[in-house]
Amino acid sequence: MRFDQTRDILQHQVAEYHRTLSRLYRDCTIWEVSPRNRLMLDYLVEHEARLALAIDEFLAEAPHEALDYWFKRIEQPFPVPDPALLTKACLTDLDQLIGAAIRFRTALIAFYDHLLQQCDAEQTATLFRTLRDQEEQGMRRFVRQAQGLADL
Repeated sequence: MRFDQTRDILQHQVAEYHRTLSRLYRDCTIWEVSPRNRLMLDYLVEHEARLALAIDEFLAEAPHEALDYWFKRIEQPFPVPDPALLTKACLTDLDQLIGAAIRFRTALIAFYDHLLQQCDAEQTATLFRTLRDQEEQGMRRFVRQAQGLADL
């Protein structure tokens, strides 16, 4: 069981998660990649980098009450992006790349859900509910864009 403050979760875990994903996707672009997958990887690199920056900007403006909240019963570890999900097949098979990206997002959403179950401060719960909802909406947009790319 861990104890973590909201500020630390966002700054050192969530923002870093997005930065790590951006680097993992960028690392894939050094290999020979199909044109569709390159478009998707470029999108994912930029998108994850923007999300990390958005978290950093949010931290500068967020209410201190929400950021100062301590989670006292975190039993689920924060997800670590597994580079093994980005297999060689992800370089040429768009469905494989999409599947890996969805698994990365799903892991973060599940962690947000875990935090929401542990949170008893309304302002902090609203913060994580908003983050979870944005990730879910982002995943739906991503799937629609990916389907459009697959149709090209």
